[in-house]
Formats: sequence, structure tokens, C-alpha cells
Amino acid sequence: MNAKFLASALIAAAGFAAAPSFAGDNISGEVGYVPQVSSVKSDLTRAAVRAEYLQAERSGTLPEAGEGADIGAVATAKSGLTRDAVRAEAVYAVRHGLLGGGEV
Repeated sequence: MNAKFLASALIAAAGFAAAPSFAGDNISGEVGYVPQVSSVKSDLTRAAVRAEYLQAERSGTLPEAGEGADIGAVATAKSGLTRDAVRAEAVYAVRHGLLGGGEV
């Protein structure tokens, strides 16, 4: 029992000791920090870029994925039905066997 525990602890310690040697390399496949070196300078100010972004946000021309987009948000279709009408449809569907049972 002690030999197995000692061997496991030794392997774990070796793994922890080797981990910092990979700190500079992105070997996990995850998106990591990659320094971007660019010699091109922009003539836009921070305020101009922000104003351009806010204008695109107001006009709805931002991309659906990428920087500035909320990937977690789901666009929902607008319904002309009231809450009571939707509830009545659900009750009808459950009573007539169109849906599985459940709380309505």
C-alpha cells in the first residue's frame, strides 16, 4: 500500500515539476495569449474607434460572432400572441394529446 502511494506521489510530483517548463508554449490547443507585433500604426484615436463601434451597434451591423458580439445571446423571433393565447394553445395541446404531459 505504501509503495503504491509513494509511486503515485512521485509521479504527481514529477508532473508538477515539469508543468512550468511548458508555461511559454501553448500546447493545449486552447486560445492563449499570442503577442501580435505590428509595424502599421493607425491614425484613428480611441474615441473615434469607440464612436464607430457604437454606431455599428446602433445600426445593427456588428458581426454575429467574433469581437464585439455576444455569442451567448440567441436572437428570438417576435410573436404576435399574448401570454394568455400561448397558454391556451399549450392547454389545448396537452388535453388533445399533441404534447406530452406536464405542468402548463
